[in-house]
Amino acid sequence: MKKVLVLMMVLSINVAFTQNQLKQTIRGVVMDNETQVTLPGAVVIVNSSLPLNAVTDIDGKFKITGVPIGRYDIRISFLGYEPFMMKEIMVGSGKEVVLNIGMKESVSMLKGVEIKATSNKEEALNPMAFISARQLSVEEAKRYAGGFDDPARLAASFAGVASSVGSNAIVIRGNAPKGLLWTIEGVEVSTPSHFANVTSFGGGGISALSSNLLSNSDFYTSAFPAEYGNATSGVFDIKMKVGNNEKREHTFQAGVIGIDFASEGPFVKGKKASYIFNYRYSTFALIAPVLPEFAGAIKYQDLSFKLNFPLKNNVFSIWGIAASDYSGGDAKKDSTEWIHTWDNVSTSCVQGMGGTGINLKSNLSKKAFLVTSLSTSGTWLDSRDKKYDASLNFHDKDKIIYNSWRYALSSIMNYKFSAKHTNKSGMNIQNLNYNIKIQNNIDGSGLHTFANEQGTSYLIHGFSQSKYNLSNNLTANLGVHTQYFTLNNNYSIEPRAGLSMNIGGGNMLTAGYGLHSQIEMLLIYFTEQIVNGNKTYPNKDLDFSKSHHFVLGYNKRLSENLRVKIEPYYQALFNIPTAKNSSFSLINLDEEWFISDKLTNSGTGRNIGVDFTFERFLKDGYYYLFTASIFDSKYKGGDGITRNTRYNKNYVVNILYGKEWAFSRRNREDVISMNGKVCFMGGDMMTPYDKQASLDAMTVIYDDTKAFTEQKPAVCNIDFSLSYRRNKEKHSSVWSFQIMNLLGNKEVYGYCYNMKENKIEVDKDRIIVPNLSYRIEF
Repeated sequence: MKKVLVLMMVLSINVAFTQNQLKQTIRGVVMDNETQVTLPGAVVIVNSSLPLNAVTDIDGKFKITGVPIGRYDIRISFLGYEPFMMKEIMVGSGKEVVLNIGMKESVSMLKGVEIKATSNKEEALNPMAFISARQLSVEEAKRYAGGFDDPARLAASFAGVASSVGSNAIVIRGNAPKGLLWTIEGVEVSTPSHFANVTSFGGGGISALSSNLLSNSDFYTSAFPAEYGNATSGVFDIKMKVGNNEKREHTFQAGVIGIDFASEGPFVKGKKASYIFNYRYSTFALIAPVLPEFAGAIKYQDLSFKLNFPLKNNVFSIWGIAASDYSGGDAKKDSTEWIHTWDNVSTSCVQGMGGTGINLKSNLSKKAFLVTSLSTSGTWLDSRDKKYDASLNFHDKDKIIYNSWRYALSSIMNYKFSAKHTNKSGMNIQNLNYNIKIQNNIDGSGLHTFANEQGTSYLIHGFSQSKYNLSNNLTANLGVHTQYFTLNNNYSIEPRAGLSMNIGGGNMLTAGYGLHSQIEMLLIYFTEQIVNGNKTYPNKDLDFSKSHHFVLGYNKRLSENLRVKIEPYYQALFNIPTAKNSSFSLINLDEEWFISDKLTNSGTGRNIGVDFTFERFLKDGYYYLFTASIFDSKYKGGDGITRNTRYNKNYVVNILYGKEWAFSRRNREDVISMNGKVCFMGGDMMTPYDKQASLDAMTVIYDDTKAFTEQKPAVCNIDFSLSYRRNKEKHSSVWSFQIMNLLGNKEVYGYCYNMKENKIEVDKDRIIVPNLSYRIEF
């Protein structure tokens, strides 16, 4: 009798505890990952001590209510498809968990053989990609130290990628940041960063995209599928989140670097249409004491949104992003305070980027869908510098006006012939509008014009690619991409191929090849030269810069949550614009606006290396990631001499670790998270200066005959974040502290002239970025 009473007490306590637990809803849709046709009758099971499961309805939707706060694995199974596992899904009290789950159709189902559900968290969302591709999850973007809500900085933790504290420009396998293609909702866009193209072409200061609006996305570092063009190094394929169409939810965050507000929900309750938007405003004024002098006046803001309207057989969506930035500083009027050459210079830079698109996805049948997009995106920059001379006369130093807009129409058809063969084909027509004026006061005699042009041109893309599932263990991908540039009637035909082989025991072999090409920044084509009194454009006929990518891969799944990956690669670049009898090459282009040379497509380059990844996915409250890249990057300029490229760092090593502690307190479920990152990498290459010529000219004169023969000091950066999440009834709150460059290491930019002491110094700055913030989700 006593044992029965004890058992009844234990059961009653457990029931009471369960009733008092905070709970949330998990819902979503299950679909074929290639046709995106919904799968009715799929079984969804939440791994829990409670019976939490559901079966998808006729529209492929499921809903599981009463899920206690915490992390869960979710198993999905459907007849004829490979079972799938979603790992460590965070369930909080502030927002519902809404999942879009894609399943892979099995090529052959063996009777009597049970296939274990797998979770490939690193696998790209794009079913056509299986080499040098990785999925970037929203949760990782929020979790990894040093990410600062920035997809580009997060990607710098992956193998083969490098970045810096002062810029989010990412160097992929030795390539310049300008070689990266950005897409949003399948549309090519300008670099979606604040202060883009100021610190580096292809990069900026911080992302203009908030993680509140991001969905899981794909990142490619080599041999990307045929649907992508106009890129030579990599692709960042950003997807936007669809707003919750059943419940209105909001997020507000305030911190020392600004505020952030997001909202999502149905336009009308009970209807399928939804909205989501995010607005941010930031200023670095509060952290100015730990930033370089010029950074304290930085201000920026951005707005992004997505509207989604499901129809009977179609989905109509409208998305947009806009960013506005200001930076600048005043010159010191007292010449006795002038130390460096920027002390007597006033700067003012107003810039921004934007993009918006209308997408229509039409489900033509159970095997085919068509996506048609009409979009516009672009960037604007108005930078004006003025300078005091020795007589305290204030005159123009340089002016940069660079406005570039792209209007695009694209249509892509996806057709699944069978479980073994899927084809994706499409075309994209881009109308390029530009207004460019580049001027510089070279010798103090007045502004000299390097480029001054307004007009329009077209860049036309076409592609077709097929994926062949030769068996459950062998997959091939073949495709071709074409480009045509109407400005100079140049075109490019680019074959692509990939192979993936599962050799058993958790071992996977991959191989890929791709020919990739890219046009240069439009200002390059409009470089002006005066010949016999007439204006000429010596670079207008430049061909595409091109690159062959060869890559092999070995992926070993050591356990359910542990994997190792090795990727050796070789990249051969050619058709690179260079200046005759000079070390100059656009392969090293960083932030050089004032280019006056006649260029020809005679340059070459090569990148060779190996990337290594050892990763433990989040499980039992902790994760770690170790990546290492060893590489060599060389080029030949117009003088035919083999040299290091600017970005030949030789090695990059990242170590990341994170730990979560979950505990119950006063009917709450709280979580403390700690994340750290250590990055070791070699310095960029730089050109030595000519000492005597520099002292005579009282400015740095570089010795271009010895281009990129010096290396900047090696770097060791440490990033850290700490957060405390409190889950309460109907809302969650998060206190967080993040710091980038905890050790306060200085970044070296090159050399500068010291006017006080008449000597050349190393130009370097210490950039430490701390952020204390409070966030509430309700």
